[in-house]
Amino acid sequence: MAYLDPPSAFATPGAMLTLYLYMNTWRILDLIQSSTEYLRKKGVPDPRLDAEYLLGHILEKKRLDLYMVFDQPLGEDELSRYREFIKRRGRREPLQHILGHTEFMGLMIKTTSAALIPRPETEVLVELAEQHLEDEARILDIGTGTGCIAVALAKRNPGIRLQALDINTDTLALAVQNAEQNAVSDRIRFFECDILQSLPENETPFDLVVSNPPYIAIHERDNLQQEVRDHDPDTALIAADDGFQFYNRFNVILPGILKPGGRFIFEFGGAHQVDTLQSIFKAPNYDQIDIIHDYNQAPRFITGLYRKG
Repeated sequence: MAYLDPPSAFATPGAMLTLYLYMNTWRILDLIQSSTEYLRKKGVPDPRLDAEYLLGHILEKKRLDLYMVFDQPLGEDELSRYREFIKRRGRREPLQHILGHTEFMGLMIKTTSAALIPRPETEVLVELAEQHLEDEARILDIGTGTGCIAVALAKRNPGIRLQALDINTDTLALAVQNAEQNAVSDRIRFFECDILQSLPENETPFDLVVSNPPYIAIHERDNLQQEVRDHDPDTALIAADDGFQFYNRFNVILPGILKPGGRFIFEFGGAHQVDTLQSIFKAPNYDQIDIIHDYNQAPRFITGLYRKG
């Protein structure tokens, strides 16, 4: 096989990957295999999947379509871009940040370090909300982040109207971009608001309040996956009161923002939080409290009705 002139940096860690990617006759399949091994040694979860996604992004092909052209060599520019992408992933930068987007409920959602990367389990929250929607329902999304929940609900339910809140200006700008990209910006009103200090000023009371708030206790931060700990914003992850700060706040404000008979649906951190959440949202203010599991059968959502006491 022919080689391009290799740099002296091949003596450093990761040199073998760089050497591979300077080889001008390596095929798609060879690149996937060598990059997978490199990412595996770096501790990256699902290394082959990530290698395929990154190469597919550069070649503008679906991941599985790469195997239809596995003998195809890459040009110098493509090799250079792929090498840089693999190095970034090896440093545990999230795949979604490198690609610049992720898929959520079949929609393309732009992702940056300004907001929490949408997780597949949060799609269940959208599905739960849709079970309780009526035409012209008014919905509040607290801590909207990328806007994925509000955008998905608006896209799939044309008759509803939404208000989406976030504390961070850059995060809201990202959510607005996602609403515009998915052609629903005319039905979502975005507001900068610190829900721990103030309330939404418009369109109350709501028929439904949804949120995927911060729920990681401060002492749990060091145990987070590196991609999450180092790249998701702390404001989207960490909450005081052992992770219950926002749920305690919701308990206080829901009577002022939900209409009687209105429903709330909140995501939370798992089985260790169930008992405390059930003690927060209880009679006489709430009824029909239920804990819903995610795709992995882990308790992940709490839902209930507000009833005027």
